[in-house]
Amino acid sequence: MQITGCCRTNHKKFTSDDTVVYICNTCAAFCREDSAAKKVISVWELLENDKNFPFPDYGHRKMTIQDCWRVYDNEPQQKAIRRILQKMNIDIEESDDNFYRTRFCGTTLYESLPEQNGEFAPKRFIKNAEGLFQSHSEEEHGTLMKEHCDNIHYDEVVCYCIACIKGINLGGKKGIHLLDLMYGLETK
Repeated sequence: MQITGCCRTNHKKFTSDDTVVYICNTCAAFCREDSAAKKVISVWELLENDKNFPFPDYGHRKMTIQDCWRVYDNEPQQKAIRRILQKMNIDIEESDDNFYRTRFCGTTLYESLPEQNGEFAPKRFIKNAEGLFQSHSEEEHGTLMKEHCDNIHYDEVVCYCIACIKGINLGGKKGIHLLDLMYGLETK
């Protein structure tokens, strides 16, 4: 496996013979819409099937899972994430806006769309984002994130997106990155 770095600058280098394994949901959109790669999968789908991965045991710790809008239509990734959480004995609470219903990505959807995102993945970031990417003030960000978090019952929220973690933390809950859980680390 070759590590290529951020897909924002490297996604055009992929060929039809390449399999792209991503952790960043924005990179996934770029690779699916603006690269020659025929196979694009999440690192979660890869790790979930790794029979040698030493999944830690969290003893049925209760957490909420936060799905990210950037992959609202990627059920294989979403299901792999839930199977990983099950392997780690984490009892998850599903929110009402999970899977394809999610419209959460921290404050990202309350900011202007980065030009390159629309250029490299117009289907994801323009066509399927109608009414999103509306600029709000930082004060409004705090209010919107608090309103979102008020609907979450558990204090710990598993995320697989950095923007989601920041939004959850801004809203008063503790966002924890799935990869940190898998390696027994504290999310910073």
